[in-house]
Amino acid sequence: MSQVGVLKSFRWRLFAGVALAAGSALSLAANPAAAAGQAASPSPEESQVEEVVVTGSRIVRNGNEAPTPTTVLSAADIQERNPTNIADYITQLPSMGTGNTPRTTTLFANATGGANQLSARDLGVTRTLVLLDGRRVVGSGMSPAVDVNLLPQNLVQRVDVVTGGASAAYGSDAVAGVVNFILDTGFTGLKGGVNFSQTDRSDGRIASGDLAYGRKFAGGRGHLLLSGNYYKGDRIDFYDDPRDWFQPGLRLMNNPNWTATNGQPGQIVRTDAGYNSTPGGVIASGPLMGMAFGPGGTVGSFAFGPIQQGQVQAGGTVESMPIRGALLPDDEHWSIYGRGSYELTDKITAIFEASYAGNDTVNWSAVYNRQGSTAITINRSNPFLPVVTQQAMDQAGVTSFQMNRLFYDMINTPGSHIGEAGYNRRQDRVLAALEGRFLESGRWRAYYQHGHSKVWYTRDNNIILGRFNQAIDVIANPATGGVSGVAAGAPICRSTLTNPTNGCVPMNLFGEGSLGAASIAWVTGAAEGLRTRQDLDFNQDVWSIDGQYSPFSTWAGPVSIATGFEYRKETFSSTADSYSLQSLWNVGNYKGGANGYNVKEAFGEILVPLLKDAVVAKSLEFNGAIRRTDYSTSGKVTTWKAGLTWDINSDLRLRGTRSRDIRAPNLNDLFAPSSQFVNAYLDRTQAGSPQVPNITLSGGNPNLKPEIADTWTGGGVYQPHWAPGLSLSVDWYKIDIADAITAVGAQQIIDMCYGFNRPQNPAACELDRQGAGRDQPGQRHHLHQRHQRPDRRCRGRGL
Repeated sequence: MSQVGVLKSFRWRLFAGVALAAGSALSLAANPAAAAGQAASPSPEESQVEEVVVTGSRIVRNGNEAPTPTTVLSAADIQERNPTNIADYITQLPSMGTGNTPRTTTLFANATGGANQLSARDLGVTRTLVLLDGRRVVGSGMSPAVDVNLLPQNLVQRVDVVTGGASAAYGSDAVAGVVNFILDTGFTGLKGGVNFSQTDRSDGRIASGDLAYGRKFAGGRGHLLLSGNYYKGDRIDFYDDPRDWFQPGLRLMNNPNWTATNGQPGQIVRTDAGYNSTPGGVIASGPLMGMAFGPGGTVGSFAFGPIQQGQVQAGGTVESMPIRGALLPDDEHWSIYGRGSYELTDKITAIFEASYAGNDTVNWSAVYNRQGSTAITINRSNPFLPVVTQQAMDQAGVTSFQMNRLFYDMINTPGSHIGEAGYNRRQDRVLAALEGRFLESGRWRAYYQHGHSKVWYTRDNNIILGRFNQAIDVIANPATGGVSGVAAGAPICRSTLTNPTNGCVPMNLFGEGSLGAASIAWVTGAAEGLRTRQDLDFNQDVWSIDGQYSPFSTWAGPVSIATGFEYRKETFSSTADSYSLQSLWNVGNYKGGANGYNVKEAFGEILVPLLKDAVVAKSLEFNGAIRRTDYSTSGKVTTWKAGLTWDINSDLRLRGTRSRDIRAPNLNDLFAPSSQFVNAYLDRTQAGSPQVPNITLSGGNPNLKPEIADTWTGGGVYQPHWAPGLSLSVDWYKIDIADAITAVGAQQIIDMCYGFNRPQNPAACELDRQGAGRDQPGQRHHLHQRHQRPDRRCRGRGL
């Protein structure tokens, strides 16, 4: 069984012409021969093997001949697996790691919500360069990572996956590899398909469809190509229908009995772990500890376990942590693509492309949890207190208590979630290009491309902290000196006594579902149409020219060279809602900004045959490349590659490369506008390091320099003559990244500041306002989290 259940799928593929039905599949062919179930004989031109430029090199060759490990996935390979999304198939390759998908971005997704982004060698989506027909595509957010959902997938002819350094050939970001989507730009006819699927529980429904049309005109000199794709996937809320495999209390926790000398493991697996808060509230200390509040003012009991670690406990009542999450988010994306080409002469072709795509996704951000040092103080005077609790307080002689509470019910619309996160993208792209041939073996291309992404992030049911604190401070309206127009003894906000027009609506905290719609609307700003929102615009402009030529031949074959120049400019601008600018929300609090950079690059590549039909080799070739890059932000850098391919005989080929690659800091690394979140981290100033809320400020770092990668690859391809069609490849790789750019986590900053299980780092304390000032233990940390350049190396290696 899959993670979401057994998938039931119904798919139809359509091609223009006469209909043929077989089972649940419907296929239509564009010519009478195919319509009659006969294979059309290919023309002599179609029977010829076409030379192609395979990614990883700018010089024409096929994938198995490249010195860099290259996997070429044809359209037939992809259709055989029949994936809903091509990215789902690519990520199954051994050379690919876990990127971002809608299935991995259901919670705390930040800017990646709903996106399909690829990660070669598991080194991250920002170190994997994604191309469309060998050209860059504007990123789906502040990061340059491309959302594969927004590409014209129904026109993909093949996908080249290069898993080795390719920066010398294609520039920055190709540290781990390149994924190049090659379109079938010569397609003629009409084709399309529709798909519907759902799990065996009749949820998680997916409906998708695509349509493509191509035709020649002007006697075959021109060609028009159009396509469209649509996808809609429904959310699976885990709480509504938990799966059989789910274990509510399963969690990895710190071992409370561990010492440096007793030999016990530092962490243990518990099956009875969960929150020490409840959705309706629970008294966290004192003589009434464990009294829990249920729906409708009911009162029950909650057992606090013997293991208490911040907001998590084990050994008592299990209040499952992930049960209110989603297995799949709501996800809708679509794309429209058009291409026109015309042969101006026999050797020059003009090309124009335009595309428009969009993605709308809603998933879950974070539950608001008040516990531990932020537990809510409840006074005996609160008129919402259940009578049973009032009597118990009187009998115990207490006038107040501390309450832990999870605010799942802080929602304005039934079926929604607190902190519901919306991720919306619109992406447009235009391309004008000329391509041609010269002399006998030369070819060239020049183009200008403009890409634009408009992105907006929202947070619904987000709490305005100042209003929340006023709404939970509830008293009975005094008979004398109370609020005019409100009955004596009725619940009011204490703040309303001194500010009768502040609009505060008292909130009933006792029991899930008791908060009150009017109070929720005021606390979240929904009553006034307030909403947490950030709008970003990204622009990418590329001017490029490159060419390839074979100027002469040696005893072993023609020498080929490729060279080119590229200028790229990337900019962004950002705006945010007024409450975010004032940092009044619980999460988000986005800020505005604008910045950018430009890049100038020149590159060259050479392919030199060294041996042919010799005693020691059927062939031996050297491939080298170099690129000089000048960043307006970080200066000049050089990347290079050297590789050999050695055909021992017709069956066995060995290959190896050594390269120097880079990843320059992107817009997100350098200039990401500040955002503020409140998260729980382990406080090293207190005994036992309990979890306490911390204010985390995230943003870019304009002082970053490019990270440098040294890459080695080696392997071979075996294509036995006695097994036609069989090809086996084995490749070893080693990638060492110096000065890796990464976002240092807030917990890591705290640990470095206080020297917890590591040497103390004074620089970390500069990012921690409490650490720098050594304030009182238990006070909130104000952490400045930004992209850093640690003094260490990041390594990837494997077979």
